[in-house]
Amino acid sequence: MSKLKKLNDEDLITISDTFGDFLEEEISKIVSTKELEDIDLGIVADYLDDQLDVSCNVELLFDELTEVSNDSLENAIDEAYLKLDNFIENNYKE
Repeated sequence: MSKLKKLNDEDLITISDTFGDFLEEEISKIVSTKELEDIDLGIVADYLDDQLDVSCNVELLFDELTEVSNDSLENAIDEAYLKLDNFIENNYKE
């Protein structure tokens, strides 16, 4: 496994934005955007002691007819993290 390169603020912004795109893509696979009244993605990327930590808070507001299970949402988030892992491996490893 290769080592993570030293990250700067611009890298962290790119990682956060990319992860947001991955989350939106995965969420759109489980629910139509027509059924979403609001989506709020709180993404925090921290780089301390040569360790990257990316966390997210996903808040979705559906129309009254939409039902999405927590399991489906958790699976979508897990898939987005897997895509993020690949993105980091391809772009930020030495």
